[in-house]
Amino acid sequence: MRYAGQVYNLPMKLPWRSRVETATPEEISPETPDPVIDIYSSPGLEEALRGLPDDEGCKVLDLGPSVADNVEFVSSFATYLQIIDAIDRDPLVSDLDGGGFGRLSALQPLVDQHRRSFSLVLMWDVLNYLSSDQSERLLQSVAELCLPGARLHAIIFATNTMAAMPNRYRIIDSSRLAYEAATNELRGAPNLAPAAVQKLLQGFRVEHSFLLQHGVREYVASRKRWFVKK
Repeated sequence: MRYAGQVYNLPMKLPWRSRVETATPEEISPETPDPVIDIYSSPGLEEALRGLPDDEGCKVLDLGPSVADNVEFVSSFATYLQIIDAIDRDPLVSDLDGGGFGRLSALQPLVDQHRRSFSLVLMWDVLNYLSSDQSERLLQSVAELCLPGARLHAIIFATNTMAAMPNRYRIIDSSRLAYEAATNELRGAPNLAPAAVQKLLQGFRVEHSFLLQHGVREYVASRKRWFVKK
């Protein structure tokens, strides 16, 4: 047979070797679908932003991973942004703070340098992935970092299950968030009752709670004028 001017000499098949040997087909595992990205309205974020001071000294504490769109959005009204991911997103890494997802030690060094200076805390879904003890320790540090009257925004899953790893939240605008899942796997959700959330938010007073159709409750809390450290 000729292909592009070249001759390929193919081996002749003899009669006694004409049986076709069927190769064992490779088993191809089905591809895991990419995690879904959903965009939802966020009345909690809108309310938290509405209560910010009008002066030019607004400082924001973001307890999630660094997201370029969020940095750009916050820079439009804040003079300072501190990003410290309070969640260990590597499930194979053991945390010295007591296990689980918490990275509480990363926040503590801020307290001495930035005590009572932040006007807004973006907590995202952090509290869903921490033990009650870790949440209390985290909120104690956060309260010490906030100005009296500072706003805090948190997302609590009001369902029996949630993603096995925390979501990444991207700010679309002042009233919409993109929920970017890190995995399709699920785990049990703590499904914290409003009273339990208020108890965890030591040093803060819940001002607004929004139950959304996709199964989350957004909380907006303000830093109390007084705070007794345990």
